[in-house]
Amino acid sequence: MREVLAAVVEHLAHFLPEQGPIGVFIHQNTLQAFQRLPFERAVTEAANLFGTEPYMTAAAFRKAINEGRIRPEDIDAVLDQEPAAELLWPSGPTVRALRRAMLLPGVREFSPQTIDWALHEGGILSGAHAELFHFCHAHTPLEQEQSAPPSRPRDGILAHTGIDIDDLVRPLLIKLCGAFLDQGLAFWTMPLRHQGFWSASRSILSQPLAMEAHALRRLAEFARLARNWDGTDAVLRFLELLGVPESEWQSVIQAELLNLPGWAGLMRLIEADPALAPHEPVPASLMDFLAVRLLLTTAATASAAGDPSNWRHDRKSTADPEASRLARAASIFDALRLVGIASRDIPPEHIQNVCKAIENFGDWERRRVLQLAYERRHARQNLLPLARHQAFTKADKPARMAAQAIFCIDEREESIRRHLEEIDPEIETLGSAGFFSVAMNYRGIDDAHGVSLCPVVVKPRHAVTEQPAPGHEPANRRRQTLRKLVARNSRSSFIFSRTLLRGWFGTAILGFFTLFPLAGRVLNPRRYGRLVNWLNDAFIPQPRTELAFMREHHREHVSPDGLLRGFELDERVDRVAAVLGTAGLRTGLARIVAVLGHGSTSLNNPHESAHDCGACGGRRGGPNGRLLAAMANDPEVRTRLRDRGILIPDDTWFVGGYHDTCNDDLDLFDVEAVPPSHSADLARVRASLDRARALSAHERARRFEAAAWGIDAAAGLRHAQERAEHLAEPRPEYGHCTNAVCVVGRRSATRGLFLDRRAFLVSYDASQDPADASLAALLGAVVPVCGGISLEYYFSFVDNEGYGCGTKLPHNVTALMGVMNGYESDLRTGLPWQMVEIHEPVRILFVVETSPERVLETIRKNPLNREFLENRWIRLAVLDPAGGPPLLYRDGVWEPIEGDDEALPVAPSSAAWYNGKREHLPIARIPVAAA
Repeated sequence: MREVLAAVVEHLAHFLPEQGPIGVFIHQNTLQAFQRLPFERAVTEAANLFGTEPYMTAAAFRKAINEGRIRPEDIDAVLDQEPAAELLWPSGPTVRALRRAMLLPGVREFSPQTIDWALHEGGILSGAHAELFHFCHAHTPLEQEQSAPPSRPRDGILAHTGIDIDDLVRPLLIKLCGAFLDQGLAFWTMPLRHQGFWSASRSILSQPLAMEAHALRRLAEFARLARNWDGTDAVLRFLELLGVPESEWQSVIQAELLNLPGWAGLMRLIEADPALAPHEPVPASLMDFLAVRLLLTTAATASAAGDPSNWRHDRKSTADPEASRLARAASIFDALRLVGIASRDIPPEHIQNVCKAIENFGDWERRRVLQLAYERRHARQNLLPLARHQAFTKADKPARMAAQAIFCIDEREESIRRHLEEIDPEIETLGSAGFFSVAMNYRGIDDAHGVSLCPVVVKPRHAVTEQPAPGHEPANRRRQTLRKLVARNSRSSFIFSRTLLRGWFGTAILGFFTLFPLAGRVLNPRRYGRLVNWLNDAFIPQPRTELAFMREHHREHVSPDGLLRGFELDERVDRVAAVLGTAGLRTGLARIVAVLGHGSTSLNNPHESAHDCGACGGRRGGPNGRLLAAMANDPEVRTRLRDRGILIPDDTWFVGGYHDTCNDDLDLFDVEAVPPSHSADLARVRASLDRARALSAHERARRFEAAAWGIDAAAGLRHAQERAEHLAEPRPEYGHCTNAVCVVGRRSATRGLFLDRRAFLVSYDASQDPADASLAALLGAVVPVCGGISLEYYFSFVDNEGYGCGTKLPHNVTALMGVMNGYESDLRTGLPWQMVEIHEPVRILFVVETSPERVLETIRKNPLNREFLENRWIRLAVLDPAGGPPLLYRDGVWEPIEGDDEALPVAPSSAAWYNGKREHLPIARIPVAAA
């Protein structure tokens, strides 16, 4: 029985959210448990299970049609690919014609709650339409009222007594979960936490004056009864007490787990990977969570019904059957009216078939077709301009650029790359996944422990540490001493405020002095932030540092946790070759090559890590850029690279750096090591980067309503910096909110194009990859990362309460693990509305510059990528370097995308194209940026 139960719980765990602690927010497919299914089937099954929406609302699609975002030809094209084109009756209209009328101009929505108003005030029963409605009503059968068996004790008790035992169970369970998982926010540590959630919770709840004892009168009794049971025994025994046979285990346990999926999912994740806990590993267990849940449910059921098994009372539908019939009849009436069918036109023997055809094309089916039309227009908006741009692409470029800058593929870097090339056309930008092929466990000089800087699908095998440079050890010791002093004072203040007498004293007396920093944060956040940084720099030493990343032999320097300390020579060569070779930088490297990781810094933002680098596991990628640059500057690495056909000139110098996508700060590392002969080159790159980041911030500001129209680039940069420091800013940046496309190809395919910060840009040259090895490595990392980002934004937009986490405004950080609404709710997963409100929910379109045969063969060799593609979680297109129209992959067929319905406008500069506009903008060509 224990094995059967474990299998049931393991199966149901896949339906729980897989969102980790808030400090390492990893974007992934929200419906990962359904990824084995085709997209359309998956979203409807998930909607039925979770009570969520599968697509945008009908009103949102109607708005898209009115604005021209969906055109009639898009709907026609999708309907032409649908199988239903038969006649409704001999000589009658086709099902396709019926469906088109239901979409254009579109049927109205009717509900049983408002049908009476629609009949009498909406004009249905007036004039010539009344006869048609009565005809439809006469042929709409009355649905039989059915009672539904309860799926869990709560439903049965609610149906019988009107008492919702979840109101008793949830508050107590939430408190216990928060205390158990706490990472330092609570004043007191949960007693016996080291014994596990079940043992610690049972011990607390067995006390005579346990929490909520007044509401759950028999709670202590059941807790003491279970004193010798482990978590699995407890689940089995409580299921027995509740009278749940084995045949119902799955349905009952599923309902119990999905009642608080956020907390249950986090328990599961911490159980699978205890290292995810930010500070203190805890022995979490989903089985223990279920045991505590069933203990509380058993006590609540007994309190409400006397006997724990007395909950099987059928729920009766409260809907009015006649109102439901009228609403269905109104929907059929509206469809017939739109297609121009009168009651006399339909042969009697085909009436039921016509009604069935209308009801089969219900709300979700209509929205499915509209979603396909929405995505069809989006694909044409991108593929046709990209194809036209090929005519303007220069095949040749200077033998040697003045500089090169390698950014993360992140779509937020598209604007700074474009502006940089506009400012200085002799600078070339490239894109590589932001961990730059350096998967590592990294510990900075101020860090207590290492963290993984790589995609979540990769487990690092190497440890890299930051250490003081020779001669800077004394400064580092002073730094650590001062940091410990500050930390000790902060901790003392934290405890001080939570005691009875000292808390009163601190609030009444010392609280006065907190007015000054609060006023600075509110009245002038940017200047106050600069003051804090200046004070830190002035009083806390800033020693020079270096990375310890070299290892001489494979088996040497293994850390206690099994990680290799640093990279040996061949491993370093592999990492540099993976970035330069894949990007096509085998020759012609400039004198300065900047490698820029990225992250995001903002104040009072629990979802800050969601803005960090997804390729770095939801962390900041500055160390990865710094490490790759250090590896590439190694003479031994360069010598080995020549054997692989990658020629780095002796006068090329790599510089690592970090770009903050929120405040648009940009720092370069180890510049003191740059040879004096390169000072002028470095100064040029720095000046261009400074101008580019200001223009990028100016472009971002157009999205924010708080930014005034007509500001210059300097004011745009100040606005971005102020948002990042503002205590009350719910939108410090929009993150990946505009993501929609991923272009994998040469920079020439997109250089000189305004892509509106909507495209991930991955550098790849198919001509230098005859065996498609680089393409396989690229897509192996890019598809899960970009696809996961796209899908999480999709689901958080289409149902922000069900799949996202609602508005930020009521969020409270709990346990340093996540956010709740107010002081007591489920742990909210997904993205807040302020991060997705301007998003276009389309499945990401991958555009790969190669032949269709090569990309398809590469994707099919990777099981995860094949699942993404064949089940339509992503879209795929190719731009064949040999020429021809773009090809879009759909259900095993490559469809050429041709036509002149999407233009490629020309603008003198990016600013000239976006100034004065807040909405998504079409692709435009910026000639001054041509190579």
